[in-house]
Amino acid sequence: MAAPVNPMDEPRIYQQTLLQDGLYDLLESEKLVDCKLKIKDKEFPCHRLVLCACSSYFRAIFLSDLDESKKKEIVLEDVEPGQNVQDIFAVANLYQIPSIFTVCVSFLQKRLSLSNCLAIFRLGLMLDCPRLAVDEEFFQLLPSELAAILASDNLNVETEEVVFEALMNWVSREPENREKELPGFVAGGLFFDEQSEDNPMCSYFLQYDPMTADWLGMPPLPSPRFLFGFGEAENSIFVMGGKELKDQEQTLDTVLIYDRQSFKWGECEPIPYPVYGHATVSHNDMVYVIGGKGENKKCLKRMCVYDAKRFEWKELAPMKISRSLFGATVHNDKIYVAAGVTDNGLTDSVEVYDIATNKWSDFEPFLQERSSLNLVSLAGTLFAIGGFAMMPLEDSDEMVPKEMNDIWRFNESDKQWNGVLREIKYATGATVIGVRLNTLRLTKM
Repeated sequence: MAAPVNPMDEPRIYQQTLLQDGLYDLLESEKLVDCKLKIKDKEFPCHRLVLCACSSYFRAIFLSDLDESKKKEIVLEDVEPGQNVQDIFAVANLYQIPSIFTVCVSFLQKRLSLSNCLAIFRLGLMLDCPRLAVDEEFFQLLPSELAAILASDNLNVETEEVVFEALMNWVSREPENREKELPGFVAGGLFFDEQSEDNPMCSYFLQYDPMTADWLGMPPLPSPRFLFGFGEAENSIFVMGGKELKDQEQTLDTVLIYDRQSFKWGECEPIPYPVYGHATVSHNDMVYVIGGKGENKKCLKRMCVYDAKRFEWKELAPMKISRSLFGATVHNDKIYVAAGVTDNGLTDSVEVYDIATNKWSDFEPFLQERSSLNLVSLAGTLFAIGGFAMMPLEDSDEMVPKEMNDIWRFNESDKQWNGVLREIKYATGATVIGVRLNTLRLTKM
């Protein structure tokens, strides 16, 4: 039975319907059309007024002084003209169209089932949509069931704080019974206790001993943060930039320094600009900060270097492509950056920075657009590990997020990337140490 309509609302509903029908008729007959949206080889006639009314993204473009505001044709990059709900959902999120976003959420919620719940949960995490990522049934999960979800290879997220918040919300429903389960979910990182007024946020700092395969507790970070850069110089460890783990999630320019001799944290000269999601590499007691996102959440090309001996920052040549959440490493005295996230989506581009000449040059692109890719240089060879990509479903062209468990190396003679193995999870950190491992103490993969 249909819900009764309030008589006071009838004129307003009629006016809305009349207006929508009128605009639709004008669009169908291509009357008063003043712009076109182009997606690959397809064009869609539009009214600027309607685009501005339904999307803050287009409103910002058309009301700005940019050249795009005067163009009759707007090209939407990295968008597929598909009809499945995941593609539409992602586009609505990217171009800030809340009405379509809400319809997609409702559509997915109504079709939630055992066969697709993980995929929808993952999609909700990716697009930061708590209505999909958290449901009342989520809070009824047993510890073993929740552990299976969080440890699943099908769980793909850009940042781990969303998963951590979901876990802590699950704990908060029955704190007395569930807090004891936390060690099984969290290793290192941060813990937030809302009940503690004095010190609600605890920040862990762990050191791994490869000889014994043990983790050692170290003095915690003075101020909890995430999406920061990590480097080393002059026998000290640097934690650079990132986001503050508070309600405002302020983008930081501060730099924390850990002295390995005194076992104490301190603070040194801040980065010239606030940044998070950036890459940091260390070379010859210099720490390089590359890319990331600024306070306006836009990707950056900027690059600067910290001289740990002179205690000063210096701006360097910017990258060719703005990016965040990408791989970076020093290889043959040059800095390589690969893949990552741009303002238009994922990228496969690779760039090389010549430290001696302060110049960037293009390099052979990676085989796939990815974020959270890791680069490592070992024995004169460049390796790319894991990452996060969009992949088609089996028996379908539908694109879904997928973690990549592979390792690739670059063949200098053939100038191409060659596959090595498929064992490493995406978004893990990667480094190289020159030691012999005690294989009897290693955990199983």
